[in-house]
Amino acid sequence: MILEVLEEAGASLEGLTEGLPVTLPELMDPRARVDWDVWAELLERIDARSPITVEQIGERMARVPSFVLRRLARLVMSPRQLYTIGFRLVAPAMFANVVVRHEWLASGRLVAVGELAPGYRPCATFFRLCHANVAATPLALGLPASTIEEQTCSGHRGRLVLLPPASNALDVRVRQVARVLLGIPGAWRVIAEQQRELEASVSALRSSRHELQQLLEHLPDGVVIHRGGVICWSNAALARIFGLRRAEEAIGRQLLDFVPVEDREALLVEMRRAAASEVDPSSREYRVQRADGTLRRVQSGTTQIVDYQGAQARLVVLRDVTEQHRMREQAAIADRFASIGALAAGVAHEINNPLGYVRLNLEMASRHGAAQSPELQASLALAREGTDHALDIVRDLTMLARADREVNAPVDLPALLDSTLALANGAIASKARIERRYEPTPPVLAPRGKLAQVFLNLLSNAADAIPDGSPSSHVISARTYTDARGRALVEIRDSGCGVAPEIGDRVFDPFFTTKPLGAGTGLGLAICHRIVTELEGEITFESAPGATTFRVMLPPTAR
Repeated sequence: MILEVLEEAGASLEGLTEGLPVTLPELMDPRARVDWDVWAELLERIDARSPITVEQIGERMARVPSFVLRRLARLVMSPRQLYTIGFRLVAPAMFANVVVRHEWLASGRLVAVGELAPGYRPCATFFRLCHANVAATPLALGLPASTIEEQTCSGHRGRLVLLPPASNALDVRVRQVARVLLGIPGAWRVIAEQQRELEASVSALRSSRHELQQLLEHLPDGVVIHRGGVICWSNAALARIFGLRRAEEAIGRQLLDFVPVEDREALLVEMRRAAASEVDPSSREYRVQRADGTLRRVQSGTTQIVDYQGAQARLVVLRDVTEQHRMREQAAIADRFASIGALAAGVAHEINNPLGYVRLNLEMASRHGAAQSPELQASLALAREGTDHALDIVRDLTMLARADREVNAPVDLPALLDSTLALANGAIASKARIERRYEPTPPVLAPRGKLAQVFLNLLSNAADAIPDGSPSSHVISARTYTDARGRALVEIRDSGCGVAPEIGDRVFDPFFTTKPLGAGTGLGLAICHRIVTELEGEITFESAPGATTFRVMLPPTAR
């Protein structure tokens, strides 16, 4: 109908469809279903390019032969009846995404309100066109147009107050009755056709909404719609991020409920800042506290304002980046370890040469001074012993620095444990006494440096578990033996505070630590677990207050 009016007004129709996903013949076909966004774009183009106003188009539409209400006008006798049929049947059939309400006042005035369903593109031109067309509807009865007493319209809503004209005179109404009797079969066909189109539109709308919801439900990223921080809707991926069993468990809860207490103030500031704009393209990372108390890291994508259930809300997409964050931290720590290893190797090399000179000169002094004084000989022997100890430490330090470049070789566990205890002696001496208990064990095939790294970490953790101040009352014991299956076992036991039962399942998790911030990375036991597992061994622990034992089991070389 619009195109018929424009054609009569001399407008060029071809340019209106340029760039649109529809053709001009499709727009001219009354049976074709046009997507709402395309329809809204077409109306805005018409408003900008038409030689007549949108209001004039709406008024002239009531006069064209294809105007639906002209076909129904023969069945009615008054403007009130025609308006009632139009609002109840025609409007819903033509625009299923627009909710239309009308009310007749005692004064005979008509109040009509149309509201665009949430999620559809706003179009104020549509409501202006409809207002003019509704006012002109009585022209189909051969009556003057209704008087517009009040109208307001926006992109989502239009309200109209009309004063319809009086009905036709008695003789005209008699002729109308005659036409009604003759036109009932055709009128029912029109009504049935409109009803079918309405049902098809509603079915298509429901189908598209269902498909959209299914798409959001199966996204791998979390999607949340919230209003003022209160969750209105979420998908299954968000439930997994929050540690919930079902997405419905999040509905009605505050977003802040899933954020650590210390992070809530910063998130409130971000939410207030984002509320000032319709679209926030910035991306940020936040910590999320799950239902079981564990923390995850999420990254927010672009957030925007959407219409949800008749009111504005904020849609946010959250991506779980915990693993990526852990990988970045692990890579940074690996780089740090590599730098420390290179530094340790260089320092060990620089120290090793001077110590060699000192050892050689002590040997020479011992030979020349042996006959002169027994006391001097004893002092030189102590100096040689200290130098040998320093050389052993330098050798072990070099071994740790080159652990990643080592190949598997037979390792004597008691000897390796002894050298590792020498390295850790400085950390242990101020905390506890050291007890050694070495029983025969078969050699194991492993990189010596990596195994030393495992034992050094276990000894350091044992020392950290013991409070300062009373080394004589605490013990760290190192034991080696062979189990019934022929495996070599190493036990590191301490008399410290122990491991709480509720965190026992997580001690080997990467980045999990009970140490204060800055005192531990949470990677030590995870690395130990990885090394032992790669060697086809096992590492376990058992703990109680005052007694914690870590046990490393390795297959013998003969296997």
